[in-house]
Amino acid sequence: MTGPSLSRRRLLSSVGLLGAGAAVPSLLTACGGGGGGSAGNGTGTVKLWIDITGDANQQYFTDKVQGGFEKAYPKITMKTTYYKGQDLRRLVQTALQSRSGPDIVRGPAATQTMAWSKAHVLADLTPYAKKWGWNGKLAEWAINAFTVDGKLYALPMRVDTMLLYYNKTLFEQKGWSKPQNRSELEEFAKEAAGHGIVPFGSSNTDWAAASEWLMTVFWNNVSGPEAVYQALTGKAKFSDPVFVDAVTLLKSYFDKGWIGGSVAKYFSVPAAEVGANFGKGKVATVPQGEWYMSNVGQFFGSKAGNDNDWDWMPVPPLSSSVQPNTFPIGIGGSFAINQASKNQDAAANFLDWYYGDKSAALGRMADVPATYNIPITFSDSDIPSRIDPRAKRVLTSLNTAIDTGNYGYVTWTWWPPKSDTFVFQGLEKVLTNKMTPAAYCKQLATLFDQERQQGTIPKLMPRGAAK
Repeated sequence: MTGPSLSRRRLLSSVGLLGAGAAVPSLLTACGGGGGGSAGNGTGTVKLWIDITGDANQQYFTDKVQGGFEKAYPKITMKTTYYKGQDLRRLVQTALQSRSGPDIVRGPAATQTMAWSKAHVLADLTPYAKKWGWNGKLAEWAINAFTVDGKLYALPMRVDTMLLYYNKTLFEQKGWSKPQNRSELEEFAKEAAGHGIVPFGSSNTDWAAASEWLMTVFWNNVSGPEAVYQALTGKAKFSDPVFVDAVTLLKSYFDKGWIGGSVAKYFSVPAAEVGANFGKGKVATVPQGEWYMSNVGQFFGSKAGNDNDWDWMPVPPLSSSVQPNTFPIGIGGSFAINQASKNQDAAANFLDWYYGDKSAALGRMADVPATYNIPITFSDSDIPSRIDPRAKRVLTSLNTAIDTGNYGYVTWTWWPPKSDTFVFQGLEKVLTNKMTPAAYCKQLATLFDQERQQGTIPKLMPRGAAK
């Protein structure tokens, strides 16, 4: 028996799903909404460790986020330290175990947040949520993902999905149409490879977990969202043929050289080189998350030394059980408060400002598409006309997917921690012929069943079209 359907009013008009950015007036002039400085009583210094890379991105956060918050709350000083993603995860884990570290905890996933909450290293945010009405400002499904035993322990940092970016200029030059099904996708891949062009650019050199992005795509677009939901709820097994078939198909694409150019290149070519070749037209498409939208532009146009342009399309259905325009949905990280923090009220003031000031939030998403796409309350009419059309289509496409129930599940949100790690580590063994797809899925199913019995899976987005 599946859960209740998600209504458009509950998820969008009332509690909103936010994809990529929307443009609004200046972030700083919009500060002070939501709870506002008068709603809280925090003072002093709030420490935040976060994985934002690149001088421009870090400067933006310092000026617009940290600066905006400090303007709204002049009695609070925010101290932000920037790290690379893998370094941050290690440092945060160590700090929480030693009951030290930042006041605001940047978590990697909903399942990890659950584990931390059960270890009693995160503060209970429920009193703050009630005080400032967070349940009415954020998407219900996103709040539920961070609720354990009736208590809220974190807020979603970003809504994630997977897209298929493509070199628009190359497609026009070759006369290629956007593939609408598996047959058309494979025909395109054969033709691109015949021209010496890599059909699907991908690499896990910089981020080992990138392999789970591909499994998210194939399980949702081959096995189908309903099958994934049944497995996540224990009504099916990840060892079932429908999941083995998806892994087998993915491996066959690697074996043909369609993904990354070859298995060897997938494990050795840096992501920046993949992006550069994408811009030059040596790579035709790149399966990536919505977050890629904030930096894919650097590989195109005059600043990259070419005259090419990019766009994105949904990954087409790869089996008859999958509907067109299916989007896997999940959460890219979280913000929580350290139980050991001596300044929890001030940290909560930041969370309320960050999520409660709609104009400021939309301004961030307009400035840096897809990076700041928190699931706050907004409607389609709130999207200003000056937004990049490609970013707007992410918003409207996700809205439609939710409205019709045509959404799936990303691995990094809905799979428990050990199973999620095995998704990408085990796939490496499959790609290097050290494990068969069937053995991979069998081991995943065993590990998943063990973790599911331990209660380490967030409350899932239910199935069913909106009413």
